[in-house]
Amino acid sequence: MSKVLIVDDNLKTRKMLRRHLLKNGYETLEAENGHVALESVKENLPEVVLLDVMMPDMTGIEVCQKLRQTPHYELVYIIMLTALTSSEQKVEGLDQGADDYITKPFDVYELMAHIRVGERTVIKKREATIDGLTKAFNKSYFNMYLAQEVNRTQRYKRHLSLIMSDIDHFKKINDTYGHLVGDSVLQAVTQIIMQQCRRSDLVARFGGEEFVILLLETPLEGGKTAAEKIRQAIASYTFEKIQSLTMSFGVASLTTDIDGQELLHQADVALYEAKKNGRNQVVVFQNSLFMSKKV
Repeated sequence: MSKVLIVDDNLKTRKMLRRHLLKNGYETLEAENGHVALESVKENLPEVVLLDVMMPDMTGIEVCQKLRQTPHYELVYIIMLTALTSSEQKVEGLDQGADDYITKPFDVYELMAHIRVGERTVIKKREATIDGLTKAFNKSYFNMYLAQEVNRTQRYKRHLSLIMSDIDHFKKINDTYGHLVGDSVLQAVTQIIMQQCRRSDLVARFGGEEFVILLLETPLEGGKTAAEKIRQAIASYTFEKIQSLTMSFGVASLTTDIDGQELLHQADVALYEAKKNGRNQVVVFQNSLFMSKKV
């Protein structure tokens, strides 16, 4: 069942929309302002957001702007609900990341048709970009996003760091406990990593037991700190069946003279050093040298 978030400061409008959405088989969520809406998207990741433009404190356009700054929220279809008739204002909403708009007062049957379009669009997009087992982004989406962010970071002279990580001795877990337990471990590890990351960080499953994390606006030292935080969280977690495990991490930071594939290579080289030096540690690639934090 797809989820639709209704964002409107008018209670009567929310009730009316809720009634029609429930009748059409949708799970409904509600937010009376932009701040509540952002929290609801974070917690529930709905397929469709019905977003009123004119709200106090934070307009719908500002909410849309904030949502589109976070990678996961690209997988949400935003329909602006607006009483504004100016083409200029509608274009602004679309430019800030809205996928569609409906002018108030609207025909409910027409709105439901727009919601169905959004639902189909999001389902196809999620199938193409999300790893089926872990629900992290998949490798193909990560590579596309990496190229985009490298260009943006170098153009505006910002910071960008990359963490590459690998579960230590994962083959032994599969051989000892079976692949079903191995799959549950991958799911639990993904959740721990995501909990330790910021909304703006992109987490992807890069290989079987290998994960990558792209940290926007983050210098090398910040990437090292983030990796160590995740390492400690994994090492201290009690997993079902296997009790405990560790991970190794390689960290690299973007410079003006390398591209995304070279950044990946540097993080991978640092990860190899972490595993070679005993695992369960963070190694940082810096000017062809290595800095490690051993346990």
